[in-house]
Amino acid sequence: MNKLRVKVAIGFLPLIFLLFLTGVSPAPEEECIYPHLKLFAKVIAIIQKDYVREVKVKDLIIGALKGMLASLDPYSQFMTPEEYKEMKIETEGKFGGVGMVITSKEGVIIVVSPIEGTPAFRAGIKPGDKIIEIDGKSTKGWSTSKAAQTLRGEPGTKVTIKIWREKENLVKKITLTREIIHIKSVKGPEKLEEGIFYVRITAFREDTSQELKKALEKAKKEGMKYLVLDLRNNPGGLLDEAVKIADLFLPKGKVVVYTQGRNKKDRKDFVATSPPSFTFSKPIVILVNRGSASASEIVAGALQAWDVAKTLGERTFGKGSVQSILPVEGDYHLRLTTAHYYTPKDICIEGKGLEPDIKVPLSKEEERKMLEAFIEGRWKEDIYIQKALEILTGKKKEEGEKKVDQG
Repeated sequence: MNKLRVKVAIGFLPLIFLLFLTGVSPAPEEECIYPHLKLFAKVIAIIQKDYVREVKVKDLIIGALKGMLASLDPYSQFMTPEEYKEMKIETEGKFGGVGMVITSKEGVIIVVSPIEGTPAFRAGIKPGDKIIEIDGKSTKGWSTSKAAQTLRGEPGTKVTIKIWREKENLVKKITLTREIIHIKSVKGPEKLEEGIFYVRITAFREDTSQELKKALEKAKKEGMKYLVLDLRNNPGGLLDEAVKIADLFLPKGKVVVYTQGRNKKDRKDFVATSPPSFTFSKPIVILVNRGSASASEIVAGALQAWDVAKTLGERTFGKGSVQSILPVEGDYHLRLTTAHYYTPKDICIEGKGLEPDIKVPLSKEEERKMLEAFIEGRWKEDIYIQKALEILTGKKKEEGEKKVDQG
């Protein structure tokens, strides 16, 4: 019986994988793939014959496919039907969890950004924190999806994570109570001073551009002359929404961002399609930090490139790749990196981040105080907002106050 199972595995696997990899006959340059698939089939046969316990061929194949995609980059992923369903739940903006966007780099789970108003945010988890344990289990080698699924759960249940904050050489256990995560995309407008308004974008989801437009129209009616746009701890989201938001401020025809795939012909430009809905006599001040990623970097990079805005804060996260969701068969899907995006100045920020025009270096104590002020909405104690006001009003801080580095 075992011999028969081994023969079946050897016979079927090359065919299965050719069907997975392409829906048509392989091109001549791809024909060398078969010997490698033969090697793969032999490995599975050995596992079936000699491994300490019986393993289903399907489980081995799915595990191999997951490893294949994970070996490409931190964002590519082979998704089972269950994982695809989880991804759809995330994009709907309502789920039970702790509220943070994570990624995996070199087998380490890293926080991209906590989501404002969630348990993770209130607990003081920071962008860049490494999650080394979840409920006592080491996360070494975990995929992003495995970590995300483990962190999610029924509202009211608890999960304990151990984080490593490398810059502070801090290892800390934090217990979080899961809750329904409602992601509100736009907060504000809030009047900071006469004519100066503040709006924050927490994520780029469906209709975020419309929410922002309504907020700005309200601010305009209330006398808005200048704008502070907060993209701190914004992990990104939908590319189309980022383009629509940049379109609100850029002249018609200006490039917002372009994506470039493997081949030169794969370049795709995204441009402003209408005259700007909102204009200002002074550049918008965009607040960014290391938790500003992806779509946040697109908006900041575009407005910065066309001198519509000045960015203020610290270097951004550096997530400059585009993932496409590609169906395989049934409910199996690939999340595959198919392009990188570039700012209008031809800058690819993948792994590098966007350098702010105005750098505001903070001590650990200042960062802690600002985070507390940020969480509780005490903008008068928020150093970044105070620096933005200084730029827009032209009023210099008293001697001895914190210096600002012009980038």
